[in-house]
Amino acid sequence: MKRLVVTLCAVAGFQLSATAQDKAAASPIQLTLIAKKDKYKFDGGGKTPTEYKKYLEELAEQSKQGQLVQPPPPPAVDLVLELKNTSDREVVIYVGGDPNVYTFELTGGAGSVAMNSGLAFTADFRLPKAVTLGPGKTHEIPIKQLSDGSRGASRYVYWTGPGEYKLSVKYTLSDSDGGRGTELKSEPVKISVTEK
Repeated sequence: MKRLVVTLCAVAGFQLSATAQDKAAASPIQLTLIAKKDKYKFDGGGKTPTEYKKYLEELAEQSKQGQLVQPPPPPAVDLVLELKNTSDREVVIYVGGDPNVYTFELTGGAGSVAMNSGLAFTADFRLPKAVTLGPGKTHEIPIKQLSDGSRGASRYVYWTGPGEYKLSVKYTLSDSDGGRGTELKSEPVKISVTEK
């Protein structure tokens, strides 16, 4: 009897998981990360890659411990987040404002470090705006620095030296009430970072 109950629970858990996955997979919106520029020069502020990585890791640790730190500016980039309606009907999405958050994942190369930006934000709550996308239409969000999180600037992401990196992004769309909506994830793009 115990074995039967465990099996039924496992099946029910699988069905719930599959339903959640089906719901995410059923989203008509596709997220693509476009690298308008995919080659960058490493700038460690006069530090070697090893020194720069150690410096960033120390700042990140201090920030985690609640200390006030002043991180260097994140790398300047030329990227676009593209939200595309892949269905054959109009779709309304809610973008911008505080509920919509995107998060980068940078891997490979000489490693990466991410930390709180330390920027202060106004206390007002910014609502998202409705954007109607016809079939096959897109909405683009330009990204000019490697930062993400709240308002696209609460976290800085750094490559720590020359190398071949992969960069992907998750984007949480808002619903019509400003609540958490669907989470989308892009395929990774390749970023090359070279010596000066």
